[in-house]
Formats: sequence, C-alpha cells, structure tokens
Amino acid sequence: MNRDMFIEKLTEVQETVGQLLAQLQASEHDGFAAHLYRSRREYRSACQRAGKGGKQIERCVISAFQVADNSGL
Repeated sequence: MNRDMFIEKLTEVQETVGQLLAQLQASEHDGFAAHLYRSRREYRSACQRAGKGGKQIERCVISAFQVADNSGL
C-alpha cells in the first residue's frame, strides 16, 4: 500500500469516527440504561456491606424498583 492510499484510508476512517462521535453526542439520554447501571452498582455495593439479615439488600432492591416505577422506566 503506498503512502497516498494509506493517507486516504486514514482520512476516511477519521471522518467515520467523527460521524459516529457526533451521533453519540446527539443521541437521546437513555434513562432506563442509566437507572439499570446505577442500580446494579448500588446493589453490588449493598451486597458487599450487608450483614446476615439482608435488610440492606432488600432496601436497595425496593428503592431501585420504586425509582423505576415512579419514572415510568
């Protein structure tokens, strides 16, 4: 592959990456995905800190459900 073809291909890739970046930045915020990831992180943290009774985990799960239910997710 000669130098000019390589530069042309890199320019095409750069334009494609720029378009993808613009699409990502313009895309609508997905509330469900944000809630899901936040809930999973909180649940994992609660499981690591929880005692034998499991009340902390139960409160975490109930809270996540209530947030999802109230926001229409």
